[in-house]
Amino acid sequence: MTGMPSRGGLAALVLALVSAAWGCGPRGPASPEAGAAASGSPEVEPGDPTILRRPFTAEQIRDEWVEGLTLVLVRTTPEGRTQQRWTVVSADADGAEIEYAILDAAGSPTGEVKVERSAWVELRDHASFPVGHSRREPASRETPLGTLEGWVYTVEDPEDGSVNEMFFASSLPGAPVLMSMSRSGVVAARMEMVERRRPE
Repeated sequence: MTGMPSRGGLAALVLALVSAAWGCGPRGPASPEAGAAASGSPEVEPGDPTILRRPFTAEQIRDEWVEGLTLVLVRTTPEGRTQQRWTVVSADADGAEIEYAILDAAGSPTGEVKVERSAWVELRDHASFPVGHSRREPASRETPLGTLEGWVYTVEDPEDGSVNEMFFASSLPGAPVLMSMSRSGVVAARMEMVERRRPE
């Protein structure tokens, strides 16, 4: 998939990445007991023991994703490299309108530019990973934005054997900063955030 993200910012990137070779892994029901057996004693989301604790609350994302926030993400697959820009064009108490653009080599938009609205709770819920197939671990990563601390979520798909790994930086609420999808130990697709500009 090389087109514009579909509705829902975080899910759009996940789906684009995994469809290309941000599926976040299986989202079906999983019991807390299954998760405990798979990954020790996972830290679960308060009020929902079927998913791991999410990296951010809706309020944390709302406070960070102010009007003018701009992210640039590079997605790499066997088909090539795609650069995307996300810009928050408006934000209120309930959600934000986000502009999505595919960029050319010079950094200019190419093709259709879309603006879509997502609620803060929708953006939060895109990082909902089933306990039975996932694990959450604190981590430090070298990224194009520098060395960052946060959490790595590893999500296994029992149907096709793929493994998705997402690194969320604790200081940057919202989308993962790094992401990869592997099959049989071979990385099939990856994403990295290369720019993040937030108005003062």
